[in-house]
Amino acid sequence: MTVIVDSNVWIFAEVKDAPEHPAAVRAIQLLLEKGNIGTNVVILSEVFHKVSIFFGAPIASERVRIALLHPSVQWLDFGQGDAADATRLAQEAGIRINDALIAQQALENKAAILTDNVRDFKKVKGLKILALR
Repeated sequence: MTVIVDSNVWIFAEVKDAPEHPAAVRAIQLLLEKGNIGTNVVILSEVFHKVSIFFGAPIASERVRIALLHPSVQWLDFGQGDAADATRLAQEAGIRINDALIAQQALENKAAILTDNVRDFKKVKGLKILALR
């Protein structure tokens, strides 16, 4: 089964001072060994933005390229229909559009989401959630 690793988990893996860091690194390493991580442009954007705040754009660019563009990470594309479905999902579930885009893609690909944002994702019916902690 493909697991979409939410941006917060990738960010925790990059920030060694974060209390979630060890759990995030461990979870990502296990998934990379299995070769079943999915990602998308929303996650890449969120991770790059936050990591660049912590470390600057050049370091963020390198870390994102190493992590999210790793050969074991599958790139999942969005179509126009996916975006339309996600906007409905955001409204129905009362979640942010970025979370709705990620959730919709997980539903579409029968994937689970590894996240620390269980509170919002649990509002999406039928979504498989793996809690980081």
